[in-house]
Amino acid sequence: MKFKLFKNTWIKIFALILGFLLWLHVATEKTYNHEINLPISDIVLKDNLSLASEIPDSITVVVNATGKQLLRKKWRSRGLRINASQFQAGRQNLTLSINNTFLTISEDEITLDKIISPTSLQIYIDKKLDKKIKVITDLTTFPDPNYAVDKITAPIPDEITITGPRMLIRKIDSIKTEHRLLTGLRNDITLNLPLVPPKGSHIFIEPDSVTINISVVPVKTKLFESIPVVIYNSPSDKTFNVEPSSIKLELTGSPGEIDRISSDIITASIDYLQIDSNNFAPIKVVCPPRFIVKNQSNKQAKILIKE
Repeated sequence: MKFKLFKNTWIKIFALILGFLLWLHVATEKTYNHEINLPISDIVLKDNLSLASEIPDSITVVVNATGKQLLRKKWRSRGLRINASQFQAGRQNLTLSINNTFLTISEDEITLDKIISPTSLQIYIDKKLDKKIKVITDLTTFPDPNYAVDKITAPIPDEITITGPRMLIRKIDSIKTEHRLLTGLRNDITLNLPLVPPKGSHIFIEPDSVTINISVVPVKTKLFESIPVVIYNSPSDKTFNVEPSSIKLELTGSPGEIDRISSDIITASIDYLQIDSNNFAPIKVVCPPRFIVKNQSNKQAKILIKE
């Protein structure tokens, strides 16, 4: 008996698989009424109008479709398109029905049968506005030691077109790129920077990214022999001396810029409020951010009361 049970095993397995496939074919050829949540992909308005209010992410509907179509994902991900082209600007109550709500991807074997929830939308429609706005790059660069960023070009393009409801577009004058942090730069580089979309689901930008070019060069060093050390936050009824009264600084930067820099735009200072018990305070050096302090003759100075 046991021998007969396992006789022709592969034939039995093949018959079982064939039977399952036949059942699956029959089951997926049947038509079903299926309740499903579908995303709203678009609300169609007149060409000169734009939606200015938030809408639900999805609508619960009933579709009539074969089992095979229900298994496909493409039509579900594309969602629904709602026709509201009969409305003018202003607040409107949009009643949803199968007469103004459609599948974004039209399929012969899928039909929209019923709107379950919500059955209406409160929407605000505004005039559409196109506007040119300035692009601001949000970029931080740290070149490799002995290298410097010589130049960062203006974004290309330096203006983009923003489109959307007039009440929102009027408030927007600029747009930023996504922040990028670049470290260890040794060579010139070209970057494509995506733009950060303004808040609002009905605002569109064109293009959605810009290009910048960064020029990196070997650094050049320049020595400043006598940068005066000044004191601030000191009592007004006393006079003070600072030792040392000046310091030497060695700055590095790109060759073109380091040659043009003068001591007038470099400051060395100490804060009276930071003096320690021995009357010493740290020296703070401030120079343009594109330059790096390589060497500093003194890191602190002593404050003396002038007799």
